[in-house]
Amino acid sequence: MSGCMPLQRLHLCMICALCFVVCQFVFLLVLLQRETFTGRLLLFDGGDHGKGKDERRLFGWREFISHTPEQSAAFYQYNLQLSDRVGAVRWLPRTRHESCDSQRTYSLPHASRAKVSVVISFHNEARSMLLRTIISLISRTPEDYLHELILIDDASQDVSLLDDLKKLMAKVYATRGRLTLICLRNVRRQGLIWSRNRGAEAATGHFLLFLDSHCEVNEAWLEPLLDRLALNATLAVSPLLDPIDPTTLRYSKGNELLKGGFDWSLHFHWLKRELSAKEAPEQPYPSPAFAGGVLMISRDWFLKLRGFNSRLKIWGGESIELAIKLWLCGGQIEIVPCSRIGHIFRPRHAFDFPPQFDHESSAALATYLHNSKIIAESWLDEYKNMFYVLKPAARQIPLLPTDQEEDHPTRQLKLELQCHRFDWYLRHVSPELKAHFNELAAMGTLKNGHRCLHARRTDTDMDTDSEVKLPVILDSCYLNDITHWRLLRQSGQLSTATERCLGVEENSQPPRLTLNACSRHKTRKKAQRWLRRGTQLVHNETHLCLDNPLKNQLVLSPCRSLAASQSFQFALEIEKQT
Repeated sequence: MSGCMPLQRLHLCMICALCFVVCQFVFLLVLLQRETFTGRLLLFDGGDHGKGKDERRLFGWREFISHTPEQSAAFYQYNLQLSDRVGAVRWLPRTRHESCDSQRTYSLPHASRAKVSVVISFHNEARSMLLRTIISLISRTPEDYLHELILIDDASQDVSLLDDLKKLMAKVYATRGRLTLICLRNVRRQGLIWSRNRGAEAATGHFLLFLDSHCEVNEAWLEPLLDRLALNATLAVSPLLDPIDPTTLRYSKGNELLKGGFDWSLHFHWLKRELSAKEAPEQPYPSPAFAGGVLMISRDWFLKLRGFNSRLKIWGGESIELAIKLWLCGGQIEIVPCSRIGHIFRPRHAFDFPPQFDHESSAALATYLHNSKIIAESWLDEYKNMFYVLKPAARQIPLLPTDQEEDHPTRQLKLELQCHRFDWYLRHVSPELKAHFNELAAMGTLKNGHRCLHARRTDTDMDTDSEVKLPVILDSCYLNDITHWRLLRQSGQLSTATERCLGVEENSQPPRLTLNACSRHKTRKKAQRWLRRGTQLVHNETHLCLDNPLKNQLVLSPCRSLAASQSFQFALEIEKQT
C-alpha cells in the first residue's frame, strides 16, 4: 500500500498540471479574443491604459503614418498632430441611451442574407484619420456581417497610401478572416459622388454602408440599423452622428432631437424634431434628409434608384438629391439614435474644386450652383422658382444637352417608379419647408428700375457701441452679394437673409430709414411693418412710401400713384398684390 502512495501523488500532480495547462490555454484564448477585432488577431506595440482609456497602438501604425505627406496645419481642417498621437483605436464614450441595451432586442436577419459592403471614398485624407476610421469599423462590427470594405482613393496626393495600407492590413491579420478588402484608385479627380457610385457597383453585399473617411464607429452601431432595414426593403437608415471636434478630437454626444432638412437655396440644415406624446427620444424617427455622408441602404434598392445622380459634380447636393428621390419614389429615411457613429464636421472644405465651367464665381460656388440647379430642375417642379429667386446666378450655369432630351434618366426613373411630385414631399415629409413658403408674401431681389435694394457694409460702419450699421442703397442687381429680401406675410417685416429688418427710426423728423435686427417686440415690430400696395412699399406707421428720388438714395415720401421711383418689384411675388 505504501508503494502506491507516490504513484497516486504522481497522478494527482499530473492532473493538477494538466488542469493548469488547460486553464492557461482557456485564459489565453479569452485574452486573444479580447485583443482581436471580432476574432481576427491584431498585434499591438506599447499598450498604454492610463486613465482608464484604451490607447493601444496598432502594430506598424507608426511606420504607416510616418509617410503622411507634409502639409500646412490648415490642409486637413483638423488637428493632424493630435490625430497621429491618438492611435489606431481609442476608447469612446457611450452616447446611446441605456434603453438601447436594456429594453431593446433586435431581430436581425441571418448573416448569410445581410452581408454589409462598406464604401469609403476619400481625397487627401490623413493616414492616421483614415486608418482610425477603418480599424474602429472592423473592431466594432460583427465579423459575420462585415462582408467587404471598398476604399476609393480619389486621386489623392499620397499616391502610395493604398499600397501601404494593404501591407499594413496583411500584418494586422494573423489569420485570414471573411472580410474582403478592395482598394480602387481614380487616376484623375472624379469626386465623391462618382467614386461612391463606383464603390456601389463593385460591391457584392446585400447592404451598402456609405461612410466618410473621418469617422469613428461606436459600439453596437450595426444591430439597430439592420433591425430597421429588415422591416422595410425601401428604407434608408442613418446612425445618429456624434460630433468629433476637429481641433481637440473630443468625441461628444449627438442630439437626438434634430433631424435633417434643407432650405429653398438647397443648403442642408438641422431641423428641430417635435416629439409626440408617447415618443421617446431614442426611438427611430423619419427625417427629410440625412447629413455627413453616412447612410445604410439595400444595394438592390440603391441601384434601382440609380444611385447618386451621376450628373452631379465632385461634391455637394448628393445627399439632398438622394433624399428627395428616396421619399418621392417610394422609400423612406430614418435616423436611428441607438446607432452611433462619430463624425468630424470640418469648418470648411479641406480640398479644392477643379474648375468645371467658364464662370466668374469660384470653382466651389460654381459646382454648388451646378449641382443645385440639377436638383431643382429634376425634382422641385414649379417650386424650382423658389431656388432661382434665391440663387439667380444658377440660371447662367450650363447643363448637359441631355437635360433637354425625352430619354432623360430622371424622367425615366419617375415613370418606372411612379414617383410623386414635389408638392407631396412638402405635405408629407417636410412641412417645415412648406411653412417657410407659406410665411412669405414675396422674396428675392427687390428691383427699382435697373437697380436693386442693397444692404451694404462699408469700412466706416462702426459706431461708438461697435454696432454694425448697414446703409440701404440702390446698387447693381448683378453684384455677387446683392441682398435678397423676404416680406413676411404675418408681420409685414422686410427682412434680409441675416434677419435684419428695414424700419423707420422712432421720432425722427423727417422719418429716417434704419436696418436693425428683426424685432419680436410689439412696439418695435410696428416700426418695421410694411404694406404691399401694387408695387409700392408703404410703411404702416407713417403711411409713407419707399422712394428713390435721386441716384442711389432711399427715403420715405408721400405715396404717389404710378410713380416710377416708388415702384419696387420682388423677384418672386407669392401673395397677390393689393
